[in-house]
Amino acid sequence: MSSTGTVQSQLTDMLTAVGLDPDLGEAAFDKTFEALDLDSLARVELASRIKSRYGIDIEEEITPESTPADVERLVNVRLAAAA
Repeated sequence: MSSTGTVQSQLTDMLTAVGLDPDLGEAAFDKTFEALDLDSLARVELASRIKSRYGIDIEEEITPESTPADVERLVNVRLAAAA
């Protein structure tokens, strides 16, 4: 499995844990957090899970207008930069 696939899979699990409807699947990745009804607490919790899992802090970059795909790209960029 590629690292991108791994990040997406883990991010999907994290999103579900903070309140994303699991039935949305990959379609959720192109919707904003606002459209997904994930509020600031959900975004902070997601950032905390990302920091715990990957050791990167992106809390300030996750906004209501961000999408899960944006977060996935950001995580991948930060992981590549740290490698």
